[in-house]
Amino acid sequence: TTKIGSGPGKQNQIEDAWRNQIPIEGTIVKEMKGGFEIRIGGSVRAFCPFSQTGIRREENQTDFIGRSLSFRIIEYGEDGRNIVLSRRAILDEERRGKKRELQTTLHEGMKVKGTVTSIQKFGAFVDIGGVEGLLPVSEIAWSRTEKVGDILSLGQAVEVIIKKLDWDQDRYSFSLKDALPDPWERIVDEYPVGSYHNGTVARLAPFGAFVTMKEGVDGLVHISKLGAGRRINHPREVLKEGQAVEVQVEAVDRANRKLSLVLAEI
Repeated sequence: TTKIGSGPGKQNQIEDAWRNQIPIEGTIVKEMKGGFEIRIGGSVRAFCPFSQTGIRREENQTDFIGRSLSFRIIEYGEDGRNIVLSRRAILDEERRGKKRELQTTLHEGMKVKGTVTSIQKFGAFVDIGGVEGLLPVSEIAWSRTEKVGDILSLGQAVEVIIKKLDWDQDRYSFSLKDALPDPWERIVDEYPVGSYHNGTVARLAPFGAFVTMKEGVDGLVHISKLGAGRRINHPREVLKEGQAVEVQVEAVDRANRKLSLVLAEI
């Protein structure tokens, strides 16, 4: 990146940077309609549209005022009186360079460090150092995730497993839960058939009640086992969500991650 001097030849330096597409240093001085005013060499005014700043939606634009950054001149008109800059062009080039490097080192199944860059209802986006991919809500934890923001926060450092790398389509997906111990690994030893345990009713469905035994392990009490001999139409007639219950393990299916339960006799 070229730092434009404050002497009389700076306009020629700026024009030369435009003709040769050399990045220059500019300071963001204020926000204006549609973008930022940038100063080059201390006094030359330029404009950078919001769409060319490379600032993420969740970043505060006013935090960038006063910062010196690298820009590429994308328009140079009226003998330097109309200069339009782009920071995104430089960021895109850097990202492409990092992507080329990562293609030689990354592979599916690898554990990598990343940073949460965006939180959505359907999951979170994670940057692993030049490649940004999706961490779907179903891959965040072994337990059921209701709200992504309750588990992850913007800027949080995470270790994820690479699930999919599609370099051609620029689509990458990760898993956080696969980087954590599998709570079902020793399920047969921890919950043998016939054993009694305390749990909490997690949610009710028309066919039965899901009971959380520990984080990442839910069992099902089928509706046919809830009426104490009488027929019921919905589990809510007997249980409510959040209720503490004692259950007995009826069957364990490690392969399909299923735990069949019955309410302990009172």
